[in-house]
Amino acid sequence: MAKKLSSHAFTTFWDVHAWAGVIGGLLLYVMFLSGGITLFRRQLAVWEEPLTQQRSSVEQVGLQATLEQGLAAAPAAPEQLWLDLPKEGLGAARILYSSQGESVSSWIHEGLVPERERLSDFLYDLHYLWHRATGAWLFYVAGLLCVALLLALATGVLIHLKDIVRQFHRFRPDKTRRVLWSDMHKVLGVIGLPFQVLYAYTGAFFVFLGLLVQVFTGPVFGGDAARADRVAWGASFADEPAPGAPARGLTLDELTARARAAEPRFVPERYRIRHHGLDSGTVDIRGPVEGVPFGRGIVRLRATDGAVLSLDMPGAEGARSGVIRWIYGLHYADFGGIALRILFLVLSAATCATILTGNWIWLARREARRESLGNRLLARLTVGFGAGTLVAIAALFLASRALPLDWAGRMAAEELTFLAALGLCITWALAARDGGRLWWRQIGLAGLLLLPVPALAARWSGAGLFGAGPRLGAVVAVDVALLLVAAALCASAWALRRAASRHEAPRQATQDEPPASLAHGGAGLMARGQTASHG
Repeated sequence: MAKKLSSHAFTTFWDVHAWAGVIGGLLLYVMFLSGGITLFRRQLAVWEEPLTQQRSSVEQVGLQATLEQGLAAAPAAPEQLWLDLPKEGLGAARILYSSQGESVSSWIHEGLVPERERLSDFLYDLHYLWHRATGAWLFYVAGLLCVALLLALATGVLIHLKDIVRQFHRFRPDKTRRVLWSDMHKVLGVIGLPFQVLYAYTGAFFVFLGLLVQVFTGPVFGGDAARADRVAWGASFADEPAPGAPARGLTLDELTARARAAEPRFVPERYRIRHHGLDSGTVDIRGPVEGVPFGRGIVRLRATDGAVLSLDMPGAEGARSGVIRWIYGLHYADFGGIALRILFLVLSAATCATILTGNWIWLARREARRESLGNRLLARLTVGFGAGTLVAIAALFLASRALPLDWAGRMAAEELTFLAALGLCITWALAARDGGRLWWRQIGLAGLLLLPVPALAARWSGAGLFGAGPRLGAVVAVDVALLLVAAALCASAWALRRAASRHEAPRQATQDEPPASLAHGGAGLMARGQTASHG
């Protein structure tokens, strides 16, 4: 049995745990919720864009012809471009580059079709707080939040170390609501602990690895940035040659064959081409390596003669390469198939519930001071972010299917829809007279917004649940999932409304509390919890 903490240590760890959770909790909630959805980014990418639901023509046309078709509209050869190949023989290739200060992203399908949908990309960027308009500073905030989560997890384990086994299964829904929310926080926290540690650590790793490489370039690598890059990333981005003279190089098909010769199990998925058509041109080819756990590789070739400049494949670069591949593979759930992704989605939802119940416990401990501005603000923001993010994501899906497909401004409109819906829900929460009813109202609104989405999707694609054409598994699966989530949200709203009606207390006691008098039932909970922990 673990040794009991001293009273001073217990109080210190408790305060650190609580403050770390409260300060970063709401943004972490958004990150885990969007991150859980992002586990199905591939399926969403197929669902959202009709061009990705057709059989690919790249194999018949050839890689070089596809590239030339993609560059047909470019005023001049870009210094750097990316070419994404369709996966599993489904969809169109996509080309990305910058021209005259603007980013260009187009599908290569019977000519060029400008990218017109990025719902899946927006949710992916949201899960690490990235947006092109804000730059990198929110990305580093996300890294700091991961560090704060690690701190909250470590102190939480220390607080409950002596009875952590009991916390794993101690759930008493028949007791008072204050006990129910406390048990939920502990049970979900303990069950999800490995999952939460995994994502807190790997998230912080992704954000700060680039900074650490810069910090250690001088003392460890003697200022050799190219060597530091090769150690960290498997290829150097510091010693790339300057633009040279025009020169004829090998075709993309020939360069791909050279890469496959270096590693026969390598499956190219993405090409990074620099100085296309010049004697200084290089091509980076990235993709998975079949038959290797978390196997991903990158080959850099000289475009003029196909010489291999660098090779980062499983087993080729030692422990560093293997560790990074495992970290990336675990974070992106590149194992276990769809069943594991569903499990991770459930654990993401459980983590969101752990964060929200943590805020409610914080408020319950401070019930005597709950009329203070800070506590009232936290109570309302917990509703605004907790239910409002669900409304915003539902509104994003609805806008994605309701806006005209070929409208040039649809991607910006989708993002503004998300931000406007979230902002309105937070404003609603801050301005509402009765905070206890906000939960079921906003959750119900999210469910109602999602309900028509699969039917609207049939306007553009016949591959879905309500489409008239041949069904496609990924599209049907997303439609079914959206209907199930919509039904679950509506049912949850109905259940919360009934609970709120049964347990409604005088208005003065429930002004700022979650449904079913959550905060009202939490007074004295943590005080007794501390006494029990030392008893």
